[in-house]
Amino acid sequence: MVKRQLSNLQSWVSSPLPLLWRITLLTGGLLAILGLGLTIFTNVATSIRIPRVLTFDISPTQFPDPGTSPQDPSSHPSPSEDQISSQSMDQVQEIAIQEFRLITIVGVLLFSILGAFGTYRIAKKAIQPLQHLNHLIAEIQPESLDQRLSLQRPADEIKVLADTFDEMLDRLEDAFEQQGRFIADAAHELRTPLANMRTNLEVIQGDPRATEEDFRDLSQTFDRSLARVENLVEDLLLLAKGEGQIQYEPVCIEEILEKVIQETEELAQDQQIVVKLLSQANHVMKLDEPLFSLVLRNLIYNAIQYNRLGGSVNIDVQNKGRYILIKIEDTGMGIPKQDLPHIFERFYRVDQSRAKHSGGSGLGLSIASHIVDLHDGYIDVESEEGIGSCFTVHLPKN
Repeated sequence: MVKRQLSNLQSWVSSPLPLLWRITLLTGGLLAILGLGLTIFTNVATSIRIPRVLTFDISPTQFPDPGTSPQDPSSHPSPSEDQISSQSMDQVQEIAIQEFRLITIVGVLLFSILGAFGTYRIAKKAIQPLQHLNHLIAEIQPESLDQRLSLQRPADEIKVLADTFDEMLDRLEDAFEQQGRFIADAAHELRTPLANMRTNLEVIQGDPRATEEDFRDLSQTFDRSLARVENLVEDLLLLAKGEGQIQYEPVCIEEILEKVIQETEELAQDQQIVVKLLSQANHVMKLDEPLFSLVLRNLIYNAIQYNRLGGSVNIDVQNKGRYILIKIEDTGMGIPKQDLPHIFERFYRVDQSRAKHSGGSGLGLSIASHIVDLHDGYIDVESEEGIGSCFTVHLPKN
């Protein structure tokens, strides 16, 4: 037991102190040294100065000169020895006090200058790692976000700051990479319908025998392509919507679900999918109804679109702890495990060919996740291939 305590004490003593404690100890030591120095200086200066001043400044004035003739006692009475002694003591005290004041003032000024110099040295030593850190940070540019500080020093506040900055650089690098992929994907999604429109237009322009039916087909192609571009632009605008644009109002979640189920009823009938709302309660929360309706529409649409023929979609609303849970469970084909971490990324598609065929842009789940995040909630998913998926929306009650 004693050995373990001694080992802990030894490890604590040998471990580097945090910057705060080092500055505190150095400053405390400086103050102690200055206080001791001021005390020594005052005592030494007093022991030297006061006897010397008393020797030269106190004059023997009160006693008559032996060589002079005595004066008339009636006209000039001579002072008594007690009076002379009292006057001498008063003079000694006054001179000693003045001299001590002078010594104290000089000592305070001298050691204030020494204290300021010592504090400057301590501060310079303390901020030296910060200056080095500032130099390293200044070298990092937008095109070199892969560079890291990787500061090698004891685990103190400077090390924590450098490590935190490296973590921030990791997040910034990921954000820049995602932004680059997003711009490239958005450009590709916009270019595809535009290229389709130009190709059909060039075919018509190069065919002198084009008929009215050909132009009618071209018009329908343009209409589909423009609708796709419009939908993509609307989706991008939704992704750019910020928290300040959310308009909260009390709404019943079950009522929103019933409206969305009615809107997707035709698609469900085409796929022979049975959509059931299991919750019979009325859960009222403050939400942005148009935006949150879009969340539920995207989730329910996917549950129907990627379900098996004759399958089912069960929807339930539960009150659990600090959250209201909205569960949308289907009996579809499921999502491969390697795709689960990426399904909420923008323009990500589990099945490229199937998504293209259905006209999806790969933004549905990204938009749903973004809107739920604006409501301070989150979405998680459980899925197994060949069995189905369950998406759960978590909304905080407050």
